[in-house]
Amino acid sequence: MKGKGTIEKTLLTGIIIAIICVLAILLISIWQSRRLQDTTSRVKHTNQVLFATEDILDMSLRYELGVKNFLITGDSAFLDSLDVLSNRLQQRLAEGKQLIRDNPEQQERMETLYRYIDKNRDLLDQAIRMHRGNNVGGAAKLIASSASFGYSHQISLMTDRLKTEESRLLNERRRANQHRASELQYVLWGLIAAVAVLAFVVIKKIRIDLAREQEVKEQLNQFNKVLEDTVRSQTKDLQASEEKYKTLFYKSPLPKWIYDQDTLQFLEVNEAAVRLYGYSQEQFKNMTIKDIRPQEDIERLLEDIAGLRTSRETYRDSNWRHLKKNGEVIDVELTAHPIEYERKRARMVIVNDITERKKAETLLQQLNHDLEARAAELAASNAELERFAYIASHDLQEPLRMVSSFLQLLQKKYKGQLDDKATQYIHFAVDGAERMKTLILDLLEYSRVGSGKGSFTPVKMDDVMKEVGETFREKIIAARAKVEIGHLPDAYGDKVQLVQLMQNLVGNALKYHSGDPPLIRVQGNEVPGGWLYSVQDNGIGIDPMFFEKIFIIFQRLHNKSDFSGTGIGLAICKKIVERHGGRIWVESSPGKGSSFFFTIAKQP
Repeated sequence: MKGKGTIEKTLLTGIIIAIICVLAILLISIWQSRRLQDTTSRVKHTNQVLFATEDILDMSLRYELGVKNFLITGDSAFLDSLDVLSNRLQQRLAEGKQLIRDNPEQQERMETLYRYIDKNRDLLDQAIRMHRGNNVGGAAKLIASSASFGYSHQISLMTDRLKTEESRLLNERRRANQHRASELQYVLWGLIAAVAVLAFVVIKKIRIDLAREQEVKEQLNQFNKVLEDTVRSQTKDLQASEEKYKTLFYKSPLPKWIYDQDTLQFLEVNEAAVRLYGYSQEQFKNMTIKDIRPQEDIERLLEDIAGLRTSRETYRDSNWRHLKKNGEVIDVELTAHPIEYERKRARMVIVNDITERKKAETLLQQLNHDLEARAAELAASNAELERFAYIASHDLQEPLRMVSSFLQLLQKKYKGQLDDKATQYIHFAVDGAERMKTLILDLLEYSRVGSGKGSFTPVKMDDVMKEVGETFREKIIAARAKVEIGHLPDAYGDKVQLVQLMQNLVGNALKYHSGDPPLIRVQGNEVPGGWLYSVQDNGIGIDPMFFEKIFIIFQRLHNKSDFSGTGIGLAICKKIVERHGGRIWVESSPGKGSSFFFTIAKQP
């Protein structure tokens, strides 16, 4: 019994120990399982950081590639996806910062990476804006100069540091994972019976984690391979871009050079500058920018250079005089911006020769000055002529009235006492005086047609023709004339003078009629910049050889015994039309009537 009890006790003890061992193993397994899960989570977290870092580098390179492809080709299609890519990059940066929030050193690296990406994107966006502003050369120089800043290199360097640190953490966590797995296996081997199922589960779980880890590693290796291919392609494209930028500098049609901002020495000069100034490349590089300035401009140059050294201006445009090798002085327009060249503070200058433009501007100013002086002289001459005509008209009327009056008194007093010849002479003298008076009145009327536009207002041409019709009512009835008035658009001008213009034209149509009853047509329509009016008749017509003569003052085509008048009516018409910004002309042939056309400018 005792032995049985001992066996039972031993069995019970063994069972208790086994239960304790099982419980211990269970607790240890639970504790170890949690440690493994924590390690696996850390491994997963590290891989997520690596993936995020690779994504950030990839999107940054793709953004830069899209901008440079646009700058090289000018095709805006390369910019279409940049906004989306930029947003995804910002989102991925935020996720990366969130993933490494427990690692201060990695957080600092991520912040530095964030700043470099922002600076690189700002520089690329600036190049886009310059390219869209047609400053292709400036954009090219900006991209070329960005190599000195090294933003792309810094981005790659910082992502490498992030990946290196995460890879180190990944290796540590893998070793810790393997170490803990080995510890768990030793415990399980010591308690084969109690922990067999638990060991199977743990081993199976470890194998699953290892398989997953291997899969992730293979994916990472594949991604690294793709990334390496992309980087090689990007490097090749960047090299091609640099070659193109060099070609743009040396083969540019505009003269360009780079000079040391401290010594003012020429550092690089393109072929266009050599052709324009006559110096060779070697001669240029032994000169300073002072050597191509006239002596009197050097003081201003030094002041300008001093201002540039303290100024924050990126670009500066200015006009200068330059001295060529043959001694010729030319006017140029310069555009300069700072760059770093072989670790020196330098400036790149683009030159535009404006010598011919300056000469043309000077000549144009002289011509304008001469034209203004001539216009002033003509205005003064016209004013003097108008004053003379006005004064002469008034002063001449008084002696003519006296001559006419005394001749008429002489005719009345000696009526019947003079022979027919004396009476005829007196009649000729009175008639001449009256015609002279008419000429003076017409001359006075001509002088009153001024050149100003102060009295211009909207004018209804239908109302103008009504006044003209009332004036000639009796003549129209007496001549059995027919006047047809079509649509007349309203004009802008001096109504009194427009009435006078239409009276003269309609009056001529009534005066110079043939044996048939006069037929007069008045029409109008709109033309570009103004209105066109016409007065047509079926009168005696005009020979084309006299088309210009009829608009000259006091020029007549007919004897006064055939048709009355002084020959000033059409001259007044021409002056009125020209005052209204238009022109007047005639179309006619003998015996087939005449058509007078004139234009009136629209309201300014």
